[in-house]
Amino acid sequence: MGATLAEKAGIKSVVETTRRDIAAAATEALRREGAGAVLVVGKGGSGKTHVLDAVVRSLGNDVEVLEISTGRSLRSVMYAALIECLPKLAPEEVQDRIGVLRALWAELHRRSGEAERPVVLVVDDAQDLDDGSAGLIAEAVASSWVRLLAAATTRGGLPRDFLDMWHDGMAERVELAPLSLAESQAAAQEHLGGTLSVTAAGVLHRLSGGNPLHLLSLIDESVAAGTLVRRRGIWLLTGAFASSGNALAEPVRSSMEALDPAERDLLILVALTEPLPRSAARVLADREILDRLTDLGWFIEGPDGIRIRHALEADAVRRMTTATRRLHLYRRALALGGDELRQPANELRLLELALDTGASLPAAELVRGAAAAVRSFRNELGLRAASLVDRAAERSLARGVVARAHLNLGDPPAALAVLSSGPAVPSDVQDVLVGTLVKFTARLALGELEQVEGDVADLEKAADGVDRRTGSGGVPFGPGAREAVLRRARLIRALAAAERGDFAAVGSALDHDGKLPQAIAAPAIERGLWLVLDSAVQWAAGHFEASARAAGLALSDSDLDDEHFPFEERALVRYLVAALFSGDWAGVDGAVAAYPDTHLRSIVVFGPSLYCARAIALVRQGREAEAESILRDVVENLELADPLQLLGLASAVAARAAAAAGNATAARQYLARAEATAGLGSADLRGLAAMHRVGALELLEPGTGLARLEAIAEENRAAGRPGWELVARILGFELGATDTDGRGAELAAAAEGPWARAWGAWARAEAREDAEGYLTAGGLFHDLGMYRRARAAYARAAGCFDADGDRAAARHAGALARTCEGLPGSGDAGEKEEAILSSLRLSPREQDVVDLAVDGLSDRQIADQLHLSVRTVEGHLHRSYAKLGIRSRDELRDAVSE
Repeated sequence: MGATLAEKAGIKSVVETTRRDIAAAATEALRREGAGAVLVVGKGGSGKTHVLDAVVRSLGNDVEVLEISTGRSLRSVMYAALIECLPKLAPEEVQDRIGVLRALWAELHRRSGEAERPVVLVVDDAQDLDDGSAGLIAEAVASSWVRLLAAATTRGGLPRDFLDMWHDGMAERVELAPLSLAESQAAAQEHLGGTLSVTAAGVLHRLSGGNPLHLLSLIDESVAAGTLVRRRGIWLLTGAFASSGNALAEPVRSSMEALDPAERDLLILVALTEPLPRSAARVLADREILDRLTDLGWFIEGPDGIRIRHALEADAVRRMTTATRRLHLYRRALALGGDELRQPANELRLLELALDTGASLPAAELVRGAAAAVRSFRNELGLRAASLVDRAAERSLARGVVARAHLNLGDPPAALAVLSSGPAVPSDVQDVLVGTLVKFTARLALGELEQVEGDVADLEKAADGVDRRTGSGGVPFGPGAREAVLRRARLIRALAAAERGDFAAVGSALDHDGKLPQAIAAPAIERGLWLVLDSAVQWAAGHFEASARAAGLALSDSDLDDEHFPFEERALVRYLVAALFSGDWAGVDGAVAAYPDTHLRSIVVFGPSLYCARAIALVRQGREAEAESILRDVVENLELADPLQLLGLASAVAARAAAAAGNATAARQYLARAEATAGLGSADLRGLAAMHRVGALELLEPGTGLARLEAIAEENRAAGRPGWELVARILGFELGATDTDGRGAELAAAAEGPWARAWGAWARAEAREDAEGYLTAGGLFHDLGMYRRARAAYARAAGCFDADGDRAAARHAGALARTCEGLPGSGDAGEKEEAILSSLRLSPREQDVVDLAVDGLSDRQIADQLHLSVRTVEGHLHRSYAKLGIRSRDELRDAVSE
């Protein structure tokens, strides 16, 4: 069939992988009696052409293939497609239906030949087939020995005569669904020739809508732009990633050529203003044109208005629209649509359109638009808008916006440079507070925590100036304004204390400012940050569930003015840490999975930090190999951009996971990176990183890490951080440490969450060699999905019962251990535990002998059937009795049934 669209797009093998079953089903349908046609329908670029190619290859020499070419320019010419593939017709026959039909039958018989092989008519892009040819093809298919294999785009649709065949049961219709996320990732990796990061795969899949052509075109565009880069064998998206519109420029231009001028104008208008509010659409758009473009698949209507269905197509439409046309449509839309056009959902699109057309916007609108752009990670747009603010007062108020944009772009020194200038109006409390939280973030990013106290002192000094002067508009500020600045200073001091791990200071600050009724007068961002600090204090105390609740409450206010501080992401990390160590793995997975749905742009920067939490949960569940696979991806991403300072922790957990998975070389490499980044992150994240580093050392060099974990636990005990101390002790338990002084069990009893309860039960059972205690721990571990540890606990219980002479209870515990086998992360429970379970388990030959004995066979009969000696049978039975805790055959049936 020549060079297919799939081959031209470089997706041949991708579609071959993801569409193989569809092609096989279509081939089978064309070979069997009954249906005379297979109609393949899908979006442009979904792999329809390749499915047709695969079917034709599968049919092989069993059929004769006649390809019928179509073309949009010939669609209005009657019989044009058939005339192209038939022997030359006389002029008078070209427009004569009977003449064309006679020529078609003659060609079909000629191709069928003496063997009378079936003929398959293959029509690609059937949406462009002229009506005359479609009718004659349908008539030929009705003859039963001619078959049809056709493909059409969802937007263009199938010819009416082909649809009639489907309605009449003569054809089977196949809809090509979008690729799944896993299929998109596999397709991208094949195209790139390497591993694609989880974050990048999710973003590319979401933008492409699972369309193979869209996906790979976007990949090629991103590679060319340098926003999809390869590091240590993994392809990663950079923070500058965005679709320029080049990816689908040619296909979209071709599709737009089929539209009339009014349809094209409306398409462009929606692309420039999307989502176009319904109220504005009623004024700006002809209803018939709107309905037609919706029916063609161009538009989709949601609660906020009308959008172009595929984001990449919208990018392409905007890309190919000239500045003159943009200006014309913008003025027309404003003149007719007025206030109906301006809605929060399309604020950024209208801002971009105004800037592109040179429209003049008020300074306040530019500042507001810049803030919205930066909050949505449209950083270049935000900087562009802020640069046009020409009034000093508004420009000063935009400092926080500009600084956050530089932080988003990974340039904290530039952010600090912007904030180095003081407020334009020192008497204006808003101007004084602008950027103070962003500045704190920039300090952390640069490791300048010790300089925060100087920033706090500057704020305290500025508070006196606010109190003495009048604010903007000549309205005097009372003592409340001064207190607002001092309250902000105390908040930043408390944030710095939390970064140092000084939770006594944080607790005092919380009592003074962070709780009702004091906090009620504070701005929403301050109330949210006090909740985040409360979460940190609760975690340090071992109140993991309370910590998660506080962070969750902070996250519940989705509309707060964050003053350009990355509040949501920091609160989310705090929630994830709390959920992890309370044992709420489902909560971790849910939070990580939900974030990309509403943060498509910021997921490129913050996503790897969130996936780190999922990997830590897997390590806690004993699924280290899975965790290492995720962390390999995460670490490379964080080395590219690490706004939350998690690289040190991710590298340490990766070292721990790799060591546990038996990959010593990778573990040592991660360990070196972890040690090089040990200073990154807040105090609690640094503490977790240190615990995992020494855990990795213990696995790599037994005997070197447990003492250091004990030392870390004692340091936290002395510092009054029982939550941190408990985590250190439990990480030691994971590696074989014992709770010799009962301290771990004591801490676990005071802590919150099923994770602490499970390990507390283990520590108490181990201290007393308590069979029932081990059973309790095993059940708790099993409920947490920690199947290897559950299996170990059940094995220990079996050993204790056996030592007490209760063989029946030992067998029951062994049966519980067997329920864990084959589950994720179950694996080897440990040398001691496996020996116990082995002592309770019948060998395959013993099981054979016991089964026959239970069936009533004598020793002689068993020996004859198994080709053994009677003495050997007796020996197997004797050992089986011992394992089952019985003394004779009379007890055998009951023992086996148990």
